[in-house]
Amino acid sequence: MILYFASYFMQFLLSFLAIFIAWIWVDYFRMIDIYEREKPIYFFITFLLGMAAVSIAFIGEGAVESSSFRPTGGFMGDLLYCVLGIGVIEEFAKLVPFIIILMLFKKEVNEPIDYFIYIAISALGFSAAENILYFLNHGPSIVLGRSILSTFTHIFSTSLTACGFIIYKYRRHRHPLALFILFFGLAALSHGFFDFWLLHESTRPLGLLVDILYFFITISVFATILNNALNYSTFFSFKKVVNSQLVVRRMLIYYIIVMVIQIVMSVAGGGSSGIELILLPSSVAIGFIIVVAVLRLSRFKLIPGRWNNVKIEMPFRVILHDHEGSLTFKIAVRGDSFNESYVNAFYEENFLLVNISSKKNTTAEYNRAYIEKKLFLYKDETYYLARIYDQGGNSFKYRLLKPKTTDITLKKNRFPIVAVLNFDDVPDYDKPSTRPGDFVFENWAYLKPV
Repeated sequence: MILYFASYFMQFLLSFLAIFIAWIWVDYFRMIDIYEREKPIYFFITFLLGMAAVSIAFIGEGAVESSSFRPTGGFMGDLLYCVLGIGVIEEFAKLVPFIIILMLFKKEVNEPIDYFIYIAISALGFSAAENILYFLNHGPSIVLGRSILSTFTHIFSTSLTACGFIIYKYRRHRHPLALFILFFGLAALSHGFFDFWLLHESTRPLGLLVDILYFFITISVFATILNNALNYSTFFSFKKVVNSQLVVRRMLIYYIIVMVIQIVMSVAGGGSSGIELILLPSSVAIGFIIVVAVLRLSRFKLIPGRWNNVKIEMPFRVILHDHEGSLTFKIAVRGDSFNESYVNAFYEENFLLVNISSKKNTTAEYNRAYIEKKLFLYKDETYYLARIYDQGGNSFKYRLLKPKTTDITLKKNRFPIVAVLNFDDVPDYDKPSTRPGDFVFENWAYLKPV
């Protein structure tokens, strides 16, 4: 009786993990949907439809298996099978719930990011149902790997189809059918390519390395296309930015919970100790993958109407340093790490600009100020055009405020520190080619609510 209960509880916990992993990414989309938030009920409906769509894939893949089109062990034949026999069928299955939502609740899909959100949540429902089956068949050992690699691949592949919808609607493409075929084909190709390197026997263990490399590239591509969707939002506002620290903190906590549950289940099942599992090379590698993915997907540079070209690149850079003959390196994740939400809280608001006193003068001076414009100059560095009033509040001068992005960036861990820059002698100060050295630095200050 006890063994039966333990087995039943293990199955419940594995099913819960599959749903929880999907929730991690649903919550991610909730956090980056900053302009016009969607109602949770539509997320719930889309997710359930995505789970149900697995039946469509079962029917399609069953029909393929009953035909003569099946894996033969050959490289090109198996790749073609993964693209057509798996990729096309599963991408079609994940597309069906999105089409249903688009037909029934068309008014809810009213900005570019919504296309990504709804089609991704359909993919997450599909992935959750698929993960339940995998977890029940293979146990907790595969949980952490599928929680990031396979789950994100479902999201990314399906999001390529959403790109076609967005380009047609917001970039005014003239040939919708050709556009749909192109991007749906890319989605199926992406899905099949990832599956091929996992399933094809002759490519192991090279296949896993290829898939990890492909995963990193898709993270960079996905970050760019999400950024473009936010830039093209109908409801764009400089007052709203993605809180990158919140995204990173919450998603890492979620993944730590997944890792802890997996370790507890593995130990309870008679596997290795918790410490041994954490120190396994595969666990360390997956941890690195999760951290890089979360950091890169939390960093957005929101510029209205900006459509960035997609680059095939890794989401991080390796920076080498030669210090007195000793070669060291550090890994830097791409994207602006500064959390603009601190400064943006003061956008189009009255606040106090408090000068940071020198050691010789401990008296803090402050002026009332108001940010009226956000600028992106050389290399898209962010500046804020501010009116700084005199002590009497009768007159003001214009200055640029440039957020401090290195070392200590907050005063008392709450108030953002900025450089106050004089641009009186720079007639074209707002041109994108203007460099920081063109301005005159006056002092450091921090922003404080009135």
